[in-house]
Amino acid sequence: MFGFQTPVIVIGGTGVVYAMLLMLSLRRRGLQTWLHGLFFLYLLLGVAWALGKSLTIMRGLIPEVPFYGGLVATNLVVVLAVLLAVLTLLFFDRAGAQWTALGGAVWVALTWLASGSNAGGIQDGLQESLRLSSPAEAANIVRVAGWVGFTGGALVLAVWDYVRIQRPLHRNRILYWLGAVLLIGAGEGLTTVPGETMAQVGAFVRMLGILVMGYAMLSYYLPSVRNVVRQAASATLITLVTAGLFLASFLLLQSLLQSLPAGYVLVGAAIMSILLSLVIQPVRRAAADLMGRFLFGEGYDPARALRDYGAVITNILDLDMLVTMAIGIISEVLEIRRGALLLMTEREDGRIEVRIIPGMGEVSVKTAEFDPNSPILSHLNRTGQPVSQYEIDILPEFRASPPWERAWLEELNMELYVPIRRQSLMVGILALGGKAGEAPYSDQDLDVLSTLAGQTAVALQNARLVSDLKALNADITELNDELTRANRRLEKLDEAKTNFIQIASHELRTPLTQVRGYADIMADVVQAGVPSPAQMAQVSQGISRATVRLEEIISAMLDVSQIDVESLSLNRTSLAMTSVMRIALDGCRDALQQRKQTLTLEGIEGLPPIQGDLQRLCQAFGNIVGNCIKYTPDGGRITINGRHFQEAGAGGTPTTYLEITIADTGIGIDAEERELIFEKFYRVGSPDLHSTGSTKFKGAGPGLGLPITRGVIKAHGGRVWVESPGHDEVNFPGSTFHVVLPATPPAPPAGVIAASAVASALAA
Repeated sequence: MFGFQTPVIVIGGTGVVYAMLLMLSLRRRGLQTWLHGLFFLYLLLGVAWALGKSLTIMRGLIPEVPFYGGLVATNLVVVLAVLLAVLTLLFFDRAGAQWTALGGAVWVALTWLASGSNAGGIQDGLQESLRLSSPAEAANIVRVAGWVGFTGGALVLAVWDYVRIQRPLHRNRILYWLGAVLLIGAGEGLTTVPGETMAQVGAFVRMLGILVMGYAMLSYYLPSVRNVVRQAASATLITLVTAGLFLASFLLLQSLLQSLPAGYVLVGAAIMSILLSLVIQPVRRAAADLMGRFLFGEGYDPARALRDYGAVITNILDLDMLVTMAIGIISEVLEIRRGALLLMTEREDGRIEVRIIPGMGEVSVKTAEFDPNSPILSHLNRTGQPVSQYEIDILPEFRASPPWERAWLEELNMELYVPIRRQSLMVGILALGGKAGEAPYSDQDLDVLSTLAGQTAVALQNARLVSDLKALNADITELNDELTRANRRLEKLDEAKTNFIQIASHELRTPLTQVRGYADIMADVVQAGVPSPAQMAQVSQGISRATVRLEEIISAMLDVSQIDVESLSLNRTSLAMTSVMRIALDGCRDALQQRKQTLTLEGIEGLPPIQGDLQRLCQAFGNIVGNCIKYTPDGGRITINGRHFQEAGAGGTPTTYLEITIADTGIGIDAEERELIFEKFYRVGSPDLHSTGSTKFKGAGPGLGLPITRGVIKAHGGRVWVESPGHDEVNFPGSTFHVVLPATPPAPPAGVIAASAVASALAA
C-alpha cells in the first residue's frame, strides 16, 4: 500500500540523523549550559519537523494525517528560526538572548493563531489589513515573515561578528556557524518549494547545516576552513597537473605508435612508461612546492630558526634588549605583528606580579597581580604548553578565571601565550600577537615556540639576575644619597639646636635684664624721694613689655612641647575666615607700617565658615605673616588669597576645603630649606642676625613660629607648605605659603582626647 517512497525515506532519514546527533550532544555536553540545553531542544524539534514533513508527502495515508503533519512542519519552521537566532546569540556570547526568545514566543503564538481556527478574528483582521484573497494566505505571510526575520537576524549577526572580530581562531569558529546558518536557511527555504525533489534536496541541505552546527557546538578545536580550502585547492590543481601529464603522454604515445613498425609498439610503450615514471614524481613535487608557496607562503626551517635564536640570545644580559631581540627573531620567523614578555615575580603575600616588557608593537596594559591558583597560570605552569586566547575564551576549564583576569588578557590583545619555565617553575610568558594574513599558529609553530621558550629560560634568568643587581646598585646609590641628605639635615638641625641655646638665652636674658634694670631705676627713684607719676609710668611700661615678651617665649616653648606629643588642645567653634585674618593681622599692623610694606587680601570674603580654634588659627596665620614681613625688604608686598574646593573624603563623601595662600616679594627660600623651616629651632641665615623684635629685616627669632604653625594646622586636619623659586637677595623671587584647612574638623587625635580627659579630671 505504501510501497518504497524515496522522498519519505530521505526526509525521515534526516530525522534519524538529528536523533543520533541529539544523543551524541547529550552524552558529550549534557544540559550543563543554556546553549547546550537549547541545542538539545532544537534537535528534538528538528526530529518532529522531519517527521511532520515526511507525513506530508507520504502516500497512502488518510487525508487528516498529511494535513496535520504539514501544519506541524510549517509552524515548527518559525519555532526553529527563533531557536536559531537565540542559539546564535548564545554561541557568540552576546546579550539579548532573553528578549529575542520572548519576541520569538510572541511571534510563534501569533503564527499558530493565524494558522488555526481564526481565534479572536486574527485571520480575518490580517486578511483585511493586508488585502489578501484568503485567510490561509495571511497566515502564510505571518509565518514567512517570522522565519525570514529570525533566520536573517542570525545570519546578519554571524556576518557582523565575522567582520568585527579579527582573531583568526575566533573567526574560524564563526565561519563554521555562518556556514551552518546559511545551509539551514537554504535547506528550509528549499523545502517550501513545491515538489518532492526540492523537498528532498532542502531536507538534505538542512541536515548538512545541522551537522556543521553540531560539530561547532561539540568540538572546541575546529580545523581551519582556510587551510582546508587551500589544501583542497592544492590537491585539485596537483591532480589536474598529473592528469594533464598523463594525457599528454598518452597522446604522444599514440602519435608515436602510428609511425613505428608493429614490432616496436611494445618497445615504444615500455620506453614511454619508463620516462613517465621518472618524470611524474618530480613534476608532482614541483607542483606541490609551487602551490604551497602560492597558497601557504614560503615557510621556514625550524632547525635553522632554533639555531639562530639560541646563538643570538645566549649572551644578552640586558632584559629589555633580550625581549626586543627574542620577539624580533620570532617575528621574522613566524611573521607576527606584535609581542611582549610577561615577567612573573612572586610577592611576599603569595600573589604573582605580572610585569609587561614590550618587544614589538604598543602595549598599553599596566602591571597586574594574579592569584597563584589562577586557572590560566596553573594550566601554563602545569603543562608547559602554549595556550591561545581562543582557548581562554572558549574552554570550560578557563571559565573559572576571575572576570578581571580575562578582561586584562583581552585588553592585552595577544593571540598566544607560551610559558617560559625554569626547573618546573614558570618565570615568564611569551605573549605573541596574530600572524600576518590572519593565519592561525600551526602545530609546527607551537612546537618551535615551546623549544624557543626553553632556550629563553636560561637567558631570561641571567638577564633578571643582572637587572636585579643593577636595581640593587641603584637602590644602594639612592640610599647613600638619602643618607647624605639626612646627615646634612641632621647637621643643620644640630647646628640649629646649638644656635637655639644661644638665641634662647639671649631671648630670655634680654627681658629679664630689662625687668632688672627698670627695678633698679624704681629703687633709685624711691630712695631719692617721692617718684613722679611720669617716671613710674615709664618704668611700669618697660617692665610690662619685658614680661609680655618673656611670656611669649615661654608660651611658644610650651606650645612646641604640646605639639611634639600631639596633645595640643583646640576649642573649636564656627569661624569666618575674615574674622580670623582680621584678628591675626591686627598684631602685624605696626610692623607693616614701620617696614612700609603693603598687604592685600583677596577672595577671603566669600569663603565658607570652618570649625576651628580662633586663638590657635590667629597664632598660626600671624606667625606666617610675621615671617613674610621679616624676610621681605622695605616697601615690599604681601598678598593673601583664599579659595575653597571639594575632594572625596572617607567613604567617597565630598569634603570642603579652604586654601589660604600668603605670598611675599622677599628673598625666597632654597629648596633644601623648605622643609627645615618647619622644624623647631631651625632658622634661615646666621644667628648673628637674631632680633628680639618683629620688624628687623632677616631678624629671625628662636625658630619656633613656623613649627607651631604646622602643628596648629595639622591639629585642624590641614596641611601647610611653602613654595619658592629659591633664595636670591638681589632679584627677590619671594615665597608663597599654602595653608589647606577642612571646613569640617576631623576626629581629634588620641593624645588630645587623653589630654582633655586629664584636664577634666584635674578640674573635678
